[in-house]
Amino acid sequence: MLEDIEALGEAVQARLLSFIDTEGTPPETRIIAISNIQEQDRTCENVLRSDLFFRLASLRITVPPLRQRGEDILTLFARFCEGFAEDYGCDAPQVSAQEAAQLLQAPWPGNVRQLVNMAERAVLQSRRGSGTITSLMMSDHQEMQPVMTTEGKPLKEYVEAFERMLIDNTMRRHKGSIAAVMDELCLPRRTLNEKMAKYGLQRSDYL
Repeated sequence: MLEDIEALGEAVQARLLSFIDTEGTPPETRIIAISNIQEQDRTCENVLRSDLFFRLASLRITVPPLRQRGEDILTLFARFCEGFAEDYGCDAPQVSAQEAAQLLQAPWPGNVRQLVNMAERAVLQSRRGSGTITSLMMSDHQEMQPVMTTEGKPLKEYVEAFERMLIDNTMRRHKGSIAAVMDELCLPRRTLNEKMAKYGLQRSDYL
């Protein structure tokens, strides 16, 4: 199994192709090549030498990003939480309907690795009896690099739409209480004010 196949240099690509083409290669040999390219104009086909690419690409499986996996997100999150809860000797956190909706709508730039990380932090928070899954998601999306998604859209657009939804929903549940929203989202007042101004949200709309 070769992960990040696109990172192979030309010399290594030549050696790999020679190995595949060697008559002495055992017939049961199977090569699984994994590519994590996310740039819009960069593909395995144009970064690998063509003869190697077509030898490896006889069967292609495209794994959709986590944000497109629907209810799989909740299933995976619950399973990861159960595993970490067992490791830490505590109960797994209970996910509210509101938090489940937020998990489903999050952009997940780090895909499954990010979900695993969040599950562990959610378990540790639950064990301490403080914090929410909502606050974890907000903190995860504070700083985003300009990355293109596999759909050809800037990831920033997904993050901003999610962030606006998160603040809007939290303001509605707390009926415009800035203090309660700051506490749940773990945001300082200035940051919350700046984000509300950015997304055109006004406290008066929630009173």
